[in-house]
Amino acid sequence: MKERILGLDTGTNSVGWAVVDYNPEAPTDKYTLVDAGVNIFQEGVKIEKGTIEYSRAAERTGYRRQRIGYWRRKVRKIKLLKILIKHGLCPFVSDDALKNWRTKKEYPLSDEFVDWQRTDEAMNKNPYYYRNLCLSEKLDMDDVGNRYIVGRAIYHINQRRGFLSNRKEEAKESDGKVAKSISDINDEMETGGYEYLGQYFYSLYQRGERIRAKYTDRLEHYEKELLAICEKQGLGEELAKVLRKTIITQRPLKSQKHTVGRCVFEPNKTRCPISHPMYEQYRMYAFVNNIKIQTPIDSGSRHLTREEKDLIIPLFLRKSKKDFGFDEIAKKLSGTKNNFCYYKDKSEQPYRFNYHMDTRVSGCPVIAQLSDVFECKASDDSWLEAACEVYVMGGGKTRFQIMNDIWHALFFFEDKEHLFSFAKEKLQLDDEHAKMFSNIKVPSDYASLSLAAIRKILPYMKHYGLIYSHAVFLANMYKVVPCAIDKEALLPMLPKEDAEDIVEAFEEYDSQKSEIRTREEYVKRYVACKYQLDEEQERRLKVLYHPSQIDLFPKVRKPTEDGYFQLGSPRTSSVRNPMAMHSLFRMRHVINTLLKEGKINEFTSVRIELARELNDSNRRAAIRQWQNDNEKKNVENAKHIKEHFGESYVPTSVDLLKYKLWEEQNHLCLYTGETIRLGDLFDKNKYDIEHTIPRSVGGDSTATNLTVCQSRFNREVKKTCLPSELENYEAILERVEHWNEKYEQVDKQLRKLNTRGVADKELKDRIIQKRHRLALERDYWQGKYSRFIMKEVPEGFSRRQGADAGLISKYARLYLKSLFRNVSIVKGLATSDFRKIWGLQDKNEQKRRENHCHHAIDAVTIACIGRAEYDQLAQYYHDEERHRWGMNSCNGMFPKPWQTFTEDVKSLADRILVSHYTADNMSKRTKKHIRKNGKVMPQFMQGDTARGPLHLDTFYGAIERDGEIKYVVRKSLDQVLPKDEEKFINKIVDEKVKEKVKSAKDEYGSLKKAVAAGIWMNRDKGIKINKVRIYCEDVKHPIEIRIHRDISRKKYKQYVNVKNEVNYMMAIYVGKDKRGKEKRSFELVNNYDAVAYHNSDLKVQGIRLFQEYKDGYPLKWQLKTGSMVLLYEETPEEIYELPKSALTNRLYRVAGMSSMIVSGCHYGTIALVHHQEARPSSEVKLKNGAYRCTEDFRAGIKLYHTQFKALVQNQDFTINEIGEIKFLHR
Repeated sequence: MKERILGLDTGTNSVGWAVVDYNPEAPTDKYTLVDAGVNIFQEGVKIEKGTIEYSRAAERTGYRRQRIGYWRRKVRKIKLLKILIKHGLCPFVSDDALKNWRTKKEYPLSDEFVDWQRTDEAMNKNPYYYRNLCLSEKLDMDDVGNRYIVGRAIYHINQRRGFLSNRKEEAKESDGKVAKSISDINDEMETGGYEYLGQYFYSLYQRGERIRAKYTDRLEHYEKELLAICEKQGLGEELAKVLRKTIITQRPLKSQKHTVGRCVFEPNKTRCPISHPMYEQYRMYAFVNNIKIQTPIDSGSRHLTREEKDLIIPLFLRKSKKDFGFDEIAKKLSGTKNNFCYYKDKSEQPYRFNYHMDTRVSGCPVIAQLSDVFECKASDDSWLEAACEVYVMGGGKTRFQIMNDIWHALFFFEDKEHLFSFAKEKLQLDDEHAKMFSNIKVPSDYASLSLAAIRKILPYMKHYGLIYSHAVFLANMYKVVPCAIDKEALLPMLPKEDAEDIVEAFEEYDSQKSEIRTREEYVKRYVACKYQLDEEQERRLKVLYHPSQIDLFPKVRKPTEDGYFQLGSPRTSSVRNPMAMHSLFRMRHVINTLLKEGKINEFTSVRIELARELNDSNRRAAIRQWQNDNEKKNVENAKHIKEHFGESYVPTSVDLLKYKLWEEQNHLCLYTGETIRLGDLFDKNKYDIEHTIPRSVGGDSTATNLTVCQSRFNREVKKTCLPSELENYEAILERVEHWNEKYEQVDKQLRKLNTRGVADKELKDRIIQKRHRLALERDYWQGKYSRFIMKEVPEGFSRRQGADAGLISKYARLYLKSLFRNVSIVKGLATSDFRKIWGLQDKNEQKRRENHCHHAIDAVTIACIGRAEYDQLAQYYHDEERHRWGMNSCNGMFPKPWQTFTEDVKSLADRILVSHYTADNMSKRTKKHIRKNGKVMPQFMQGDTARGPLHLDTFYGAIERDGEIKYVVRKSLDQVLPKDEEKFINKIVDEKVKEKVKSAKDEYGSLKKAVAAGIWMNRDKGIKINKVRIYCEDVKHPIEIRIHRDISRKKYKQYVNVKNEVNYMMAIYVGKDKRGKEKRSFELVNNYDAVAYHNSDLKVQGIRLFQEYKDGYPLKWQLKTGSMVLLYEETPEEIYELPKSALTNRLYRVAGMSSMIVSGCHYGTIALVHHQEARPSSEVKLKNGAYRCTEDFRAGIKLYHTQFKALVQNQDFTINEIGEIKFLHR
């Protein structure tokens, strides 16, 4: 019976697909190719300079955060001005003027108000003087001038109000430069005898020292100074309170509760913060119950007794240690030092444990701090008992509810004052203990489980001592069988005897082979028999938790109205990986199109390979670093080889691999022990590259499975044996022991790296990347060593090696299984091996990626790799090895999926039309909740947010030189690269400044050295040149985004100028002049103008973005970046009758649009890139000239608008996700 198979090759910006039919009963040609194609899209993240990546949302929200910051600062100033005006501390500004400033960005410009803010050095009129004066003298507040001085000092404090740490984030900044700067200022103030910050800053101002760029504390510095000014000048407590609220009080952070992921066991519940006391208990008991010990009197390892657990639990409840090493637990249990070890260590110690001694163990810091506040002994529950006795709102509440109340205060209160009040009023603590309570630090991370699930799991671990997996399975048992209510947990629990019986069932399954596939299914059957469950109760067994449960996707149960099935959304709260999500969404579009077109159905088998680049960004960074390190090693190795054999010798990839393995083996043959001379290393008759695990039994060809071996020994002795099967195995094992030592060394480094308590994101990312990088190195050495100690090759070893077991692979498989019954993940190594075996790629050739069609080639290969092919692969390698060693006369034979497989697959590029997806976000509008009186209403309003970059973020000034407007920008001298120094100096606008900079460069030899020494405009007056204005020759026609606040008399200086980043669309108009000759015109619209159009009422009125006519010529084409075009030479009729294979040379993608002036005439330019071209646009050379049917192939074409002749996507034809074209006007 034929089986239809879909092969998928998913990458960060591509989905290659292939549909084949498989007939296992056919004697030959078991596979038949039905169709194949490629869909290309943009990555889900923004990538700069090839490797630097960040979320597009993060970039957008970063700029949005700045705008919101400016807005809130302005609103705060307006609020303060209203207060100052009301109390006569500021010149009058009307409410309408303040409203216009707030809503229309029209700054109040009344003479009196502007003069109030103006500084004057000659008259000692500046805010630092005013602040010092208000702190030092009692002014006559009946005098209007003095009242304005006080108001100006307060207004200046509002402008510079200092740093305020969030209570829960204090640990993030405490060791950083912020705290150090604040501490340094405090020391300098104390040394100088200054009580307030304003006095200290005025002293700096008098000495001409820099005041700005210093971190200050809002409460310690500014609040103290503000209240001192209010008291000194007699402003009254009420006004001081209002001013403090306006200037000092921090706006609460926007709640992010909606972003918290869902529990894997209780999908309707959010995950529990790790600061919750109950979670800390859960984490502690999960670890403690998993510890195994072997003492001198034990015959084997066992779990800890109740007494041993009670002995070590106080280690978790220390306020001084948030985490600690496992060696402290071992020391406590063994009673002495240095008589314990990890159970796999070679050292003979009387106490052995199942954890490394340097394993970091998480403590219970919140419980420890609460125990300290309530002066309780080191116990996980004693603090709660004490709290229940004093909590004034505890009437009628359970212990759990009281615990929640106290934790909520710790977790949600933003400042210490409120927390201090809660401790005093609600917990009846004295000042000392209330202060201790308010100083409790709580981490802000989240667990993977909800509090509801933890409450059910914890009692089984705490009271019965069960390990995590058993406790999880029993947690929901009360929904299946009757259970008594536990007094402490207030939840139903199985009796201990019944729980132990079920645990025994788990152990029975582990000790015997069963026809039932999983332990959980085995135990469910045991429960059904033990409690004699009826059918309804047996159905309820599905509600039991599964220890390795992850989010599931809902099954697709019904077809659409048109009769075909469609995959649902792959979105899940458990995966926050924009690159992987974007790839899964595009894969969904491709599969749904295949379903719609009838090429596949719900019974189709799916085989998919997922790119490991779909991992999270930190793992991708670690992989890149690992690959870069290997590349550097190859360069160094090539250099060493040339030093020995001469510069004319060009090392091959095989030579480099041999040299790498030779270095790893300490220049020894691991099997014979002989020293390998470098001069003999590359002699094929002397030394082979051998497979540690022979490929005939499942070994691969990665460096992990390769060594350099003496040829005779490899061909005559080892052959297809495992190292453990050789007579001299013990000697071999000694020679690879250094690999095990390297593994243990790297593993030790890895265990020491943890991110607990690291709040700084950049530092946390660096640690995580280093962990991933070390994990790659550890796995490499472990893989090499483990192959030498392997006694037999496990079943399925070849299929598992290299398969991605990451989270994305699991979710992709589960997602596809929501519709398809048979889904399998194909490893990348297998795809590579089969490509070479089937003749799609030479054995020593690197995979070529210049053409997008390689994704379809991989997809076809993936579709043809099944269990039968894996089984045949072993025999093929067995025969090949025997032939290579002269034991077989013929080489290994591996049947191709069909006889002409290689030729057919290689010719795919001749007929595949690659579909490209480019999102057009300019016309999309956001929807926002309507707010009324600060409350969110259940209604939405249309937003006007731009969904893309409008322009570059540099502002340019305009000056006039010789009657011509030129654009300039201010640049810092220390940012100039050495290679650009001469060019930079020549661009300096001011001739005198240019001469000074040039002289300094000549004097010191380079601009960098001159800047370090100091470039002076006037040394006597202390005028230093740090920044200069330079001409920007590439800015000719900037976008004028708005009018300056202070309008210049010169018209060309009135606007804020920016440079255009990208053009949105080009319109080409085609008509004839009076003589009947074809004439063309064009119009370009950039993103800025496109957004203005979509936000206006013009679209609603039916007015189009482009005019119907320009210069008397009608509109013919509208082009966007990413649009597909089919080129023709004379008329569109050339295209309509062409076969699909002929269209491949005519299909191009619009890569960019711009304009230029040639001989005084304006031309629109269009950059086109061939649809199969996979290189970045920057690497594709654009060749000029109109399209000709007989021309040689051009990967990139540059056309003037006068040369453009093509059918345009969505105007003349459509192309769907699988590359099928439909003409619209044929």
